[in-house]
Amino acid sequence: MSRKNKSKPEIAAPRVRVRVKRLALFGPPPLLEGEDAAAYEQLLARICVVVKPVDVIDEMFIVDVVSLEWEVLRWRRLKSSLIRARGLEALEGFLAGKLDYDLYSEHFTDRLAEVLRDNFPENLVEDAQTLARECARNERDADDKVNELLAGISLDMDDILDDAKGRKAKELVQEYVRREPDAVTLIHQLLTGAGESMDSLTADALAKHLDDIERIDRLTTIAESRRNVSLHEIDRRRAVLGETLRRSVQEIEDGEFEVIETTPAKGRNGLDERPQDQG
Repeated sequence: MSRKNKSKPEIAAPRVRVRVKRLALFGPPPLLEGEDAAAYEQLLARICVVVKPVDVIDEMFIVDVVSLEWEVLRWRRLKSSLIRARGLEALEGFLAGKLDYDLYSEHFTDRLAEVLRDNFPENLVEDAQTLARECARNERDADDKVNELLAGISLDMDDILDDAKGRKAKELVQEYVRREPDAVTLIHQLLTGAGESMDSLTADALAKHLDDIERIDRLTTIAESRRNVSLHEIDRRRAVLGETLRRSVQEIEDGEFEVIETTPAKGRNGLDERPQDQG
């Protein structure tokens, strides 16, 4: 028969939940939009299990520690997101300058047809999609007609081409983030052919944003320092409480020892007071 006590976890969990619920009196969790409330509650519960608060003062410090630790994690996450975003922006710009026309010709056709529909009446452009498709295939008559129409609205073919390249580059980056095989393979080929890498693109992009990163690092350090102060205060209070407890126990033991020493023994006193036998 197993002697393991299986009831302890079942008892401990409700106690932790009650403790966490009690800490709600210090206000709602300091969460931003999109942050995981369940993860915050889990962090709070785990710290309560480790610290085992003995009074409301300990609970106040626990709330501070959890809030500051969450802030540290947030700054680290934001720093990582900033670095990643700058790298992807750099990749998008790189792709816009490296894509062959065949890769974005469909985007050019769609964008040109959109411009024609939005800016010209149907009597001038009977079928914008067909004209755009013919222009995309470099058919001379279609090119001439499109150039004439675009000149009337202060646009030229290069504007449409640049916009199409930008759209395709953005689409490829999104597919790269989702790790779609075709996009990953193409981007790696383009980077390798240009002697570049994601690290080099990111590093160049971050050179313009080092102040932002340093500011995040300073804010992270401040939050870490404040968290460490709260942890130190918990340790200090435990040491003071421990010393107070030891002193109280010692005083109780000393007092009981004095009582034992000063209380007369009734049995001995009874024997001493009996008259001695005269016989």
